[in-house]
Amino acid sequence: MRAIGYFRVTIDADNGLPSTMVEQEHGFSRFCAEQGHETATVFADMDSGNRISMDEYHNMIRYIRKQPDRVTVVSKSLSHIHPDVQEVARCLLEMESLGAAVALTDGDIGDPLEAAIRLWSAQREGEGSGERVRQAMRSRAIHGKVMGKPPFGYRIGADQKLEVVPEEAQTVELIYKLYLQDRMGVRLIARHLNEQGITTRRGGRWSIVGIRDILRNRAYVGTYSRFGVKVPDSHPAIIQNYVFTTVQERLKSNVKRGKSPHREPFLLTGLVYCGYCNNRMMGVNRNQTWTRSRDKKQMQKGYRYYQCQSRANQSFCRYNTRQADVLEDSVLAELRKLSNPDVREQLVKQPPASTEYSKGEWPELARRMKAIDRKFRGYMDKAAQGAMSLDELRAEGGNLVRERQFLSQRLHLFDAEVKGDITAEQRRAAVLEMLEHMQQRWESLDIHARKAMLEYVIDRIMVFDEREEVRLRL
Repeated sequence: MRAIGYFRVTIDADNGLPSTMVEQEHGFSRFCAEQGHETATVFADMDSGNRISMDEYHNMIRYIRKQPDRVTVVSKSLSHIHPDVQEVARCLLEMESLGAAVALTDGDIGDPLEAAIRLWSAQREGEGSGERVRQAMRSRAIHGKVMGKPPFGYRIGADQKLEVVPEEAQTVELIYKLYLQDRMGVRLIARHLNEQGITTRRGGRWSIVGIRDILRNRAYVGTYSRFGVKVPDSHPAIIQNYVFTTVQERLKSNVKRGKSPHREPFLLTGLVYCGYCNNRMMGVNRNQTWTRSRDKKQMQKGYRYYQCQSRANQSFCRYNTRQADVLEDSVLAELRKLSNPDVREQLVKQPPASTEYSKGEWPELARRMKAIDRKFRGYMDKAAQGAMSLDELRAEGGNLVRERQFLSQRLHLFDAEVKGDITAEQRRAAVLEMLEHMQQRWESLDIHARKAMLEYVIDRIMVFDEREEVRLRL
């Protein structure tokens, strides 16, 4: 088997390259000789001060991805892969997902991932600051002091508690009245507010999600809820208790009538746009139930489709829909065409797009990266406590790592172009390279990683009655 050496050293500005580099090279050569491995190449990240470099690690990942056969990555110890234990586990799963084995020359520690979990467990046992922070935040919640954004109808007062915003409170009261007394559904309420020119706090249009959130929020009866703590009479109420209770009962009964089983996420969510109003299209699950006439048997069939969000949430625009599996198959077929070398040659000749298109996505991508990291930490905690096996961590954690990898590449690519480290043409080449890579790895990815990969190469999909346009990030 071919072996790759991965080294990590800290550069000393006065003394130059430290002796640990030579030590790691000798250890790698000795390992290859003992195991009968062929030396392929080496990658070495150079840390300086507080900066932890991952540049050569990423180059190594690109190298591994292009290898036709399985390789072994050889490093000195877990800390030489990365000083942070969580990053060590993530790197191990990333390398494993590409078919690479990982070996350490610094003693026989067994399974490197199992060793990383042991280190994580010891590290978590020694941490007490996180719990102290949580206790301090719970203490603030107990006293009704607001953390985060106040709900519509309130603002944060001088005492850090919620106080009523009169004009917004009138809208909240109207929403409850329309739902309870006028028997309007959330869709009709959104339509009514939009037609009356009543806007959200930011001056936008109302959606069914925003209406439903207001109808479910216990803050409107004066109860502040945070971190599992509920503080009644914490601030002035906008809605009376009996009104709120009645609304919850009606919402609950509606949910029971329309309840459907959990379904897989929609592959193209966030990428599909209506060709007529330019608003996003949303994935919709719907069940149809009927009684078959010949034997009176109750029948049911589920439908999945993408529908114009303007129509669904805000009750304007034409009724533009597309069956989910038909649209998804059509988009994937179009991507296969675009990855053809002749078509790619034509795409490269097109003028590159501006980086302006990505600026609005940056906060959302960063938010998703943080959410993935929190979830991954949760998996590591479970593995450390024995609540998740290593095989389960490899499966579930591996899916998160792959999704994060594509998101991270998008952020890195955009950041590099903004800083002038790469040109627009190089960015386009990276997108086209990912398009080709997608064809090779598609079947091995779960739906979340597939979505992240599609988001890397696709800017948007414009859907019309009889056709769709797939626009790449070029």
